[in-house]
Amino acid sequence: MGTIETLGKWNLETSTWIKSVKNEDRGRSSAIGTYEDIITTPNEPIHYILIALGSRVEDHSRDFFNIKETEISVNKFISYFSNKNKNVAIRTFLMDADAPIREDAKIISQYIDNLSKQDQIASINLLGVSKCGTMSFYVPKYFERLSSFTKTNIFTIASPWDGTKMASPKIFYPEVKRLIKSKFGNTKLADTIYNGLISIYEGVSSNSHMDYDIAIQNGVPKEKEHVYDETFIKNIFNDDNKSAIQRINSYHNLITGIDEKTIKEAILTGNVTGIGLCILHELFFEEQSDGLVKTSSQHLVEEHIPKEKIKTHHLYSTHHSVIGTDRALNDIMFVVNDTIDEQVDKAKVLQKH
Repeated sequence: MGTIETLGKWNLETSTWIKSVKNEDRGRSSAIGTYEDIITTPNEPIHYILIALGSRVEDHSRDFFNIKETEISVNKFISYFSNKNKNVAIRTFLMDADAPIREDAKIISQYIDNLSKQDQIASINLLGVSKCGTMSFYVPKYFERLSSFTKTNIFTIASPWDGTKMASPKIFYPEVKRLIKSKFGNTKLADTIYNGLISIYEGVSSNSHMDYDIAIQNGVPKEKEHVYDETFIKNIFNDDNKSAIQRINSYHNLITGIDEKTIKEAILTGNVTGIGLCILHELFFEEQSDGLVKTSSQHLVEEHIPKEKIKTHHLYSTHHSVIGTDRALNDIMFVVNDTIDEQVDKAKVLQKH
């Protein structure tokens, strides 16, 4: 069982962080999930793995103080790295529901700064999935310590670099309506089905910055503009972000995409989320996607970072739920472990000289 440390709650009225968080607000507050460290070689350095999935405390905890290791597949990370002959500390980052994603990036950068100054910590590996991939791209710009650059590896996974229609109500809702009316006609039944689906969609959404900030430009309705930062995606490849991310130890971009094998694997493994994502892909995307994000969108970062400063990895036949798919998750953990080993080897070479 892990414990949840609340970092702060974003106040939309004052646009500031509140550090003293009320218990009833903890579920929608920025937080860190902490788990028992994996110590296989005492007195050796520790490698931190920070998993940012793009979810909230309330998605994973009933009491907002404790979080099971089965949430966010932390148990699988523990199982994998327990056999790798290295000391590993696994943490999860849970987003504030209302904070602009850029503000979450600042919180993470401060957290990494505090870690990097500790001599016993050899590497910090930030895994940003989906919206947290875009968030992670902003993180190095806010580092205040040189050690944060030298120790950090960033892995952006299934990231919507130019936004996604699934976070864009002005674009997505009309598509849903057209699809339903094409099946049921312009009837009361069609309206009932449409309203029901939108209600479910908004029930799982934060209906705030953490979702709307990754909208496609002009994809958020006027009544939601007060909880939408249109500059987040628009300016993601600004010079400051690109310069800062090239200073870290290594940067990796992992690409997902559904093909004819994906739905078969989801059915065989009983992955209901995966099946749903494959259906979304068929219904709402005219090009390759992972069910939520276009594959072409995930590649866009490669146009802005020199080839020698970015490593691209393809998670073939993979839908958006990478953490919930054992094969994809094993591929991700392999890349992370390999990166840590390379960093350790590089440090040994530097020590000799």
